[in-house]
Amino acid sequence: MGRRVGRDLEQQLKTGWHAQLGEGLDTAAREQKPVLIDMWATWCKNCLTMDKTTLQNADVKAALDKYVKIKFQAEDPDAPPARPIMQRFNAVGLPAYVILKPKS
Repeated sequence: MGRRVGRDLEQQLKTGWHAQLGEGLDTAAREQKPVLIDMWATWCKNCLTMDKTTLQNADVKAALDKYVKIKFQAEDPDAPPARPIMQRFNAVGLPAYVILKPKS
């Protein structure tokens, strides 16, 4: 499963997703775009299913084109760096999605 997850993530990064939270947020601030943060983990079956289904849907992809998209890997939701980020957005489990609007 590890190699497959790695290939899937690599493919998403090639299609405009960011793997680093800071990098994605900086891009969004610079471009004044909204942000979608996808909090996920390699062990999260629902996360992996969403990657293969919903996030591959043409309508969903089109709707997300105007967003800066970030894949935030939260392998251990109870430990840093995942825990403070998940607490900040009141995420209680995975997958978790956060939408941030640009500051006006």
